[in-house]
Amino acid sequence: MSKEVGIEFDEAKQKELSVPLGQRELHPSVGKYVAEVLREQEVTVAFGVPGGHVWHFIDAISRIGIKTITFCHEQNSVYAAEGYSQVTQKPAVAYGTVGPGAGNAFSAVQQAWLSNSPIIYLAGGHEVEHDGLYNTIQESYAHRFFEHVTKWSPRVIYPWQVKQFLTRGFKIATTSPRAPVALELGIDLLFSKDDEMRENYWGKFFPANMDYKPSWRGEQTTEPLSSVADPQEVARAAQTLVDAEKPFALIGDFAAWDKAGKELEELFTLMKIPFTSRRLGRGVVSENHSNYHRGFPRFRPEIDLVVSAGVKVGFFDGFGAKWPETLQIASAQEHVWTYLDTTEVLLGNIKMSVAALVDYIKANNLQAKVSPARQEWLERVQKSQGEAITVRKDRAYKYGPDHPRYKAGNQMHYGYMSQIIREVNEEVYDSAVRVMIDGYTMSDFVMPYLHFTRPASCLTANDQAGVGHGVGQAIGAAIGDLENGSRVPQLALLGDSGMMNAGWDISVAVDYKLPIVYLVTNNGGWMPGMKYAYYGPNWDVLGPQDRYGAEWMGVKMQGQERPREGIDFTQFASSIGAQSMRCTSNASFREDLKRAYSMAEKDGPVIMDCIMDRHLCNQAITSPAYALMYVHIPYDEMPQRGKAARRKMLTQWLPGLENEPEAPEWDSWEPLSEEEMGYAPTEEWMK
Repeated sequence: MSKEVGIEFDEAKQKELSVPLGQRELHPSVGKYVAEVLREQEVTVAFGVPGGHVWHFIDAISRIGIKTITFCHEQNSVYAAEGYSQVTQKPAVAYGTVGPGAGNAFSAVQQAWLSNSPIIYLAGGHEVEHDGLYNTIQESYAHRFFEHVTKWSPRVIYPWQVKQFLTRGFKIATTSPRAPVALELGIDLLFSKDDEMRENYWGKFFPANMDYKPSWRGEQTTEPLSSVADPQEVARAAQTLVDAEKPFALIGDFAAWDKAGKELEELFTLMKIPFTSRRLGRGVVSENHSNYHRGFPRFRPEIDLVVSAGVKVGFFDGFGAKWPETLQIASAQEHVWTYLDTTEVLLGNIKMSVAALVDYIKANNLQAKVSPARQEWLERVQKSQGEAITVRKDRAYKYGPDHPRYKAGNQMHYGYMSQIIREVNEEVYDSAVRVMIDGYTMSDFVMPYLHFTRPASCLTANDQAGVGHGVGQAIGAAIGDLENGSRVPQLALLGDSGMMNAGWDISVAVDYKLPIVYLVTNNGGWMPGMKYAYYGPNWDVLGPQDRYGAEWMGVKMQGQERPREGIDFTQFASSIGAQSMRCTSNASFREDLKRAYSMAEKDGPVIMDCIMDRHLCNQAITSPAYALMYVHIPYDEMPQRGKAARRKMLTQWLPGLENEPEAPEWDSWEPLSEEEMGYAPTEEWMK
């Protein structure tokens, strides 16, 4: 934060003025109040897009010394705030004007809601007297539509509400369960003289800002409110850990927010508990730890106790339906899952609760009472981890430079790329690179390969499951790292559609020379590999006007993908001043990635335009969920892979499938044969 501030914040300089402040300008202003609270909350940077209804507080934020980062699109500014918040573990501030500004931010605020990121969103608002008339410029009601994706979204009417509401907003956003808070600061505030309004408000009965106390908790004002688990629950949880023969722990997002890494590491080491981690929880305990296992081991049914430390047990876990008894450690009652068979719940700050658990175990020497079979279990899981690493590596190298399909060097395999990313990150940065997962196909291949050694290293869209977020998240994460003294590059793994959605704001990263590598897995559209399972190579299931090769209004149709030559993101990079390279070969990818990292560290963002094999797709497309999503397609019109998925997943629902011949299961890593396609592809690049 800059030490030089505007004169409205410098009372000493105000005394030197020949004309008192406020005679020729609005003083004090609502913007001044906003800026003062942000400074009190130790905010150093704010992300957003300016506009007429919000200049009153954006300018004040800047003049008090807080850095403003201006984006092209409000959505990306909120994604940046999310990335910054997750990396720094602090609340982040984002802003946007009334109407289109607040509307553009909604999707990203929803993602922050689902990722439990404490963002303070400051929205503009129209004048109250025109409510419901729809006759004024940019009429919108941010306080109404944000209430669905925030913990609190008030409409601030009076100037003397600003400090109290904003202070309360920080408290609410940072108290578990963490979540965004949005404040609508309307234009009425901009044109209000606080002192004059108070003259006729409630007969001067209430003093100005009577509900606001500066630094209300002293030195702890910026710290989240927290609590710790009940001592009796701690004692029972400790005994549960002793009694289990084959426990297995999972670290989730909320353990990251509670900074519980040190305490969890001590617990797992002390009690010989193997563990894995999810999403933001990855790296909370370094994945170099000897007890770490990527995902559940293959002998998962033998686990007799799951220790869930801050895990969102939801859709991607099958809602825990196959879990054994579970010890839940949660920071808020909203994150205690009643559909789990639960032995005990430790409710409170995860760091503090686990610390209490460790202290109780050591005070009662319970670690000595663990069965000798626990050591055998741990060693078995450790062996499984080593074997799994080898299996994954061997599988990836099978599709490397020597594979017949990739020798020509004109396309790349996601699996091989994933292994090389792991190896380069480990070799060059000791696996400290933060990775933004933003690409449907790549996410399936790369997640088992990534390896993390520091908290908040795996940034995703969480349950939002969208694309495009990686552009902004990488910017926010890079700024957070730079504030903390780290210039280790960020790696944003985007698909080409996510890049098309949000890519222009890479210009912000260029402006600040942020060390980011934007690796674009360019496969020419919204999951073109999907067509080989459900539509046919020429998008045959679609109407004739939408199939590949059809002519519509004199234009050749491409189905739901882009032509092979597609979008050249190196040319896009040149237009915004970014560095770039086009990557088409497995053989050179290792050195390409190293070079990109080096360039990013030195001169700012690099866009890697990587041409991928379009045959490959996320294996989830033949899961029960996708089989249901495509159940409307006539069975006889589907390709072999779609038939196999429907027959395997939906026979109990569609009894006619029992009479169909069994279709062979397919490997999502394996390119298609012409026999599997059913006919010769229309274009050479479809082969």
